[in-house]
Amino acid sequence: MEHWKKLFNPHYLGSYAFQPGEEMPVTIKEIRQEEITNPNEPDKPKEVQPVAHFVQPVKPLILNKTNSKIIAKLAGTPDYPQWPGVGIILYVQKVKAFGEVVDAVRVRPVPPFVCADCRGIITGYNGKSHAEIREHTKKTYHRQLCPECAKKAAALAATPKAPDPAPAAQDPEPVTASAPDPATAPAHRRRRAATA
Repeated sequence: MEHWKKLFNPHYLGSYAFQPGEEMPVTIKEIRQEEITNPNEPDKPKEVQPVAHFVQPVKPLILNKTNSKIIAKLAGTPDYPQWPGVGIILYVQKVKAFGEVVDAVRVRPVPPFVCADCRGIITGYNGKSHAEIREHTKKTYHRQLCPECAKKAAALAATPKAPDPAPAAQDPEPVTASAPDPATAPAHRRRRAATA
């Protein structure tokens, strides 16, 4: 969907970037202060705002107090330089602002699903949500996997298994020492046994 707001907000993530009901799990790369121009009021002076940049190829998000409080809880610290590496889930929620009900990007107060193999966050892939990917991989591979680790697990499962090695030969029965039978002994031994 090409929302009209994309024409006015080219640098930062907004509700226009989400499909209805979509959630976007991301990992914080850095938080920094940036001068922001309000796209609806370009003549106003720039404001300095905190902006979250992400590991994934997603536009940065201008942080408000609501989202910052939730990230602080998920990170376990209000010290924002320690937030890089924290996984969050972004979604769109209707909120009251300036006397209107508008769509706003919010941070879910729960951490995203983490891949059992690489410990990265599970993202959506090929039209499936992160929750669908998680459920599919749990059912198929008996653990929740990110799309990249799921591809590796599928390739590994498709590789033909080598045949089991042949069972080891059993040791022969141990030979016990016993007195030789004089009737079956060689002739020179029979003579010695007879003279003894």
